[in-house]
Amino acid sequence: MSSTSGTDPDTESSSDPEASNPDIGEDNSTSPSQAVGRAAGMLHPEEGSLPSGDRAALRRIDPDAPVTPTLWKVLFALDQDDAPDWISENRWERRWAALLMGMAHCAGLHDYNVPLGQALAEAGWSETRFVRLLEADDETLMVLLRRVAQYLASKQQPANWDDMRGLLFYQSGDTAEDIRLSIARSYYRTLHAQDED
Repeated sequence: MSSTSGTDPDTESSSDPEASNPDIGEDNSTSPSQAVGRAAGMLHPEEGSLPSGDRAALRRIDPDAPVTPTLWKVLFALDQDDAPDWISENRWERRWAALLMGMAHCAGLHDYNVPLGQALAEAGWSETRFVRLLEADDETLMVLLRRVAQYLASKQQPANWDDMRGLLFYQSGDTAEDIRLSIARSYYRTLHAQDED
């Protein structure tokens, strides 16, 4: 399954530190994958350190104007305030803003053990909408992410938000293809299991 975003050298290059291992950050800093878990902890409605007003500000993030004071506060806390060499600062900030917006809608529902595809299938996200999500380009994906987050939140469905991070940050090249195939595999595996029950 291929992305419709075309070639985007800003999202993946040979210097991509995560292309070989997405769990390793540069210079022993917090990796983006680890930052997702930390963000989920900060956003947790009962145990998180982020005030409810800041969670609300993240939920309101507009894809066309994503940078808010709360975004900066969270990015600095997560050690994700500097973009790596393989992506522009602007795209890095916009994509983190979109991811945190979705996670704020689903506060308390991040679970590394529930693949995104499985979560969407279990929640009843239709196959048509699922294919559209995987084929979305940058701007469309930003819009769809809010719908996915609101849908999962309405179903109280846990999901691995690190999978969504991969979908957002890698939109072309082999890494993007691997991420999409992994999400699709878990979605269709779950649908198949449901059909056999």
